[in-house]
Amino acid sequence: MIVDEDQVLIKKTLQGEKKAFEELMRKYEKRIFSFVIRMVRNEEVAIDLTQDFFIKIFTVLDKYNFEFKFSTWAYRICYNLVIDHIRKNQSQVNSLDDDSISSKEMLSSENVIRHDGFNNLSQEETRLYIWQMVENIPTKFRELILLRYVQELKYEEIAEITELPVGTIKNRIFKAKEILKKEMEKDGLPA
Repeated sequence: MIVDEDQVLIKKTLQGEKKAFEELMRKYEKRIFSFVIRMVRNEEVAIDLTQDFFIKIFTVLDKYNFEFKFSTWAYRICYNLVIDHIRKNQSQVNSLDDDSISSKEMLSSENVIRHDGFNNLSQEETRLYIWQMVENIPTKFRELILLRYVQELKYEEIAEITELPVGTIKNRIFKAKEILKKEMEKDGLPA
């Protein structure tokens, strides 16, 4: 029988062991924060939402169904918190039509440090460029890109979290990639 480490920690937490919940928090803290900050794009808000997430998890932990993966259940709660926040603050969400600095301008800026000493993009610069583009795509696409490629969740897990059909998820991820490709081409970069 395979022992699920998360479920062992949950059982201990439900029995009153504070250290078990702290360990569970440490295990998920970076991944949850990473997802949240890329969705809300504001460090203070991301910190608050991450804290809200762990408070929420702690208060509803007794409702967790041990038949399912804890991570999927936890991401569902996090996803709902973030989406609720975004809906309440919709006016602050940027779009691709924003007149902010272009990705190409960002990459050619004097502030960008080239790690390899050449004119080609370093791995870090490429990562920053791509994430800047991802941050500017509509939320319904961005959330799926983050769940799939940052959190490395399977389509079925994403479907459970977002309550969307797998086909819709695959379609939106495809559309998101198309949007990113068009933006890269607009910036004169190969897609």
